Amino acid sequence: MKITITFIFFFLFIIPSLSNASGKGPRLPEPMVFDLVLPLGAKRNEYEFNSMTQYNFEEDVVELNPEFEYAYADGYGIEVELPMKNTNLEAYKFVLQGTFSFLTNSKFIHGWQYFGEYHKHSKAFENDLLYLFGYEFNDKLSMLNMVGFRTTDSRSRGHYEQLFNGNVFYTFSKNLIAGIEVNYETRPHLPDIALIMPQMHIQAAKHAKIQVGFGMKRSHHENFPHAASRIIFGF
Repeated sequence: MKITITFIFFFLFIIPSLSNASGKGPRLPEPMVFDLVLPLGAKRNEYEFNSMTQYNFEEDVVELNPEFEYAYADGYGIEVELPMKNTNLEAYKFVLQGTFSFLTNSKFIHGWQYFGEYHKHSKAFENDLLYLFGYEFNDKLSMLNMVGFRTTDSRSRGHYEQLFNGNVFYTFSKNLIAGIEVNYETRPHLPDIALIMPQMHIQAAKHAKIQVGFGMKRSHHENFPHAASRIIFGF
């Protein structure tokens, strides 16, 4: 726990004071399922309210993820999220994200993301750490990827997972973006989990965006359909 607190303090206060990545890199679309804390390179005082709704066919439940995101410094954001199942609160989630200033240019941007999530029922605490990198090929085609790991309950009962998220986006206009998202989790004592999610991003109003998608999830050696949507209010 001391290591986690030290890590949060270091990236919340020390690193932002030493670098400024806002405005250097491309403004890339965000994945729908594996959400960012605002886009990489977001400017200070940007903020966003959003909530994702997923229907989990495997468990036959509706999953809700209301959250608030805020850029507390140029290129650095913080998020608070409340994961729910059928309106029952399941966990408390805290996220930090930063944008690297080195190597970032008009086409390439990269950064990091940290998740801390406490699960109410199991009393387990998850830590996720990921490296994020994206590239804008032209004004239509772009990609964004994340690679990292997850540790759950670092005591003797804990385990370690590897995480991958890959996205390709095609921008039809400033109001319409198509994308395909791939999530993959390797788990040491359970079957791996994979999700493929085609999606559309629609700018419905100046401060409102809707994302919708329908794809396929593979879990416990079975395939399940998976539906999701996200409503975003950004300022």
